[in-house]
Formats: sequence, structure tokens, C-alpha cells
Amino acid sequence: MEQTEYRKCGIIMPIAAMPGYTSEHWSEVKSIIVESTKLIKEHQFSAEIVSNSDGEIDVIHKRIIQNLYNADIVVCDISGRNPNVLFELGMRLTFDKPTILIKDDDTDFIFDTGVIEHITYPKDLRFGKVVEFKHELAKRIKLTLEKSEQDPKFSTFLGNFGEFKIPSLEQTTVSDVNQLILDELGALRSELSHVKKEIATTKNSEYIVHSKTLKQLVSKYISENAEYLETAEVIARQPEFLDYLTSNNVDLRKTPRNILISYIESAQELPF
Repeated sequence: MEQTEYRKCGIIMPIAAMPGYTSEHWSEVKSIIVESTKLIKEHQFSAEIVSNSDGEIDVIHKRIIQNLYNADIVVCDISGRNPNVLFELGMRLTFDKPTILIKDDDTDFIFDTGVIEHITYPKDLRFGKVVEFKHELAKRIKLTLEKSEQDPKFSTFLGNFGEFKIPSLEQTTVSDVNQLILDELGALRSELSHVKKEIATTKNSEYIVHSKTLKQLVSKYISENAEYLETAEVIARQPEFLDYLTSNNVDLRKTPRNILISYIESAQELPF
């Protein structure tokens, strides 16, 4: 019995929850990509996320690099501009192998990847639009893969900027190229960690500004309604009080209830 030859379709995409996206959302997107590969009748595909490993935790970086290098084609979802996704995409583009970019309609285009065609799908994953997207993605996978195999000068990215020597990987031992890439991977991971810390600091600063504004609004409300007020816990549940905050652009979802109550209690202690 003849054994089916499967082409490797690597997937680069977020998998964990992030602002504006749940882990379940990403699971659905992955299923959509896998289902798209099954629509291609001319080839059989094995589609999997490139960061998956066989349990070899100590060499997971090497596994990711090999998956990125060995995949016949890669589909990368840049929705939400996840840093890990963009890092892995950069690695794939370094090898200049067939790569297709997809994104949802809520994510802006990235200037640096503008030379690569993007396929857009609806963020809310509406059935009718998703069906159209699956067929478009399947068509693009087939055409891109076949063109890369037929055209010796095929280039996904680097060919748009001149002549480059594309790095290759030895599959039996860790070569100098492998080690160089691993070193670069470590450096970029370090930079990514630094960026995440900066983002966290920015969010903390935004929260401090939010808290200061909230405290001032609470004090103003208490001073204007002092003779009618109940206990802090009762006030924190009153619709008119919550409407007052909302009308002044306070995002109650970002306001812990215990903080709100403490601000009310502090305001009640002030002499008016």
C-alpha cells in the first residue's frame, strides 16, 4: 500500500489569551487554518503550530527553529501583533521560504511586512465570511507552494530588497549556523522581556492616572450629595453613583470594588 506523502504546513499564531482575544478564539482560528489545508485536493498537509515540541524541553528553541526551517509552507497570523508571533515570523522570513500572512479585520497592517500579501478574516469569525476566507487561504497556500517549487528564484521576502545568502540548518548536529541562530534567539528573547516590562510599566502609569481621576470624581460626588448618602458599600452599588462615574469616562471594569469603597470612605471623612 502506497504511503501518503504529507506536506508540512507550519502555523505561527498566538495560543494564549491576550487583550481583546481569548484562548478559545485562537483555538477556533487554528481549526480554520487546518480546515483550509484540507480543502486542497492536490496535496495532503500536516498542519501544526511550529512551537509545538515532542517533550524535549531542553532543546525547545532548537525545535522551533527546525520546525520553522523544515515547514514546506508557513501560515502566520499577525492579529493582535503578538511579540512571540512576530519574532517567529522574523525567523521564518530569514530563511525566505514560502510564507503566507493572515490577520483579522481589527489589526492594522505592519509596515515592515507590507511587501507580503495579507489575507484578512473577520475578528468575530462570522460563518459566511470565514467560509470565504478558508477557500481564499486554501487557494493561496496551493499557489504559493507550487510557485516556490517551480521557480528557482522564488522569494517570499528577502528577494524584494536585493541579493542575500539564505542560512541553512544541518539536521543531524548543531552547526555553527544553528548556534548563531540560538544565540540571536537568546538575545531577542531578552529584548522581548525588556519590552514586556516597559509595557507593564506603561499600564501601571495609566492605572495611577485613572486612580487619581477616580478619587477626585468620588470626592466631588460625595461633597455635592453629602446629606443624602448611605454607607460606602451602599453608595458603591447605587445606579446614580455608577452612572455618574461612567458619564465621566471612568471604566468601571478597571476599578476594583475595594478601591472604590476606600475612596468613598476617604471622601466621607473630609469636612464639606
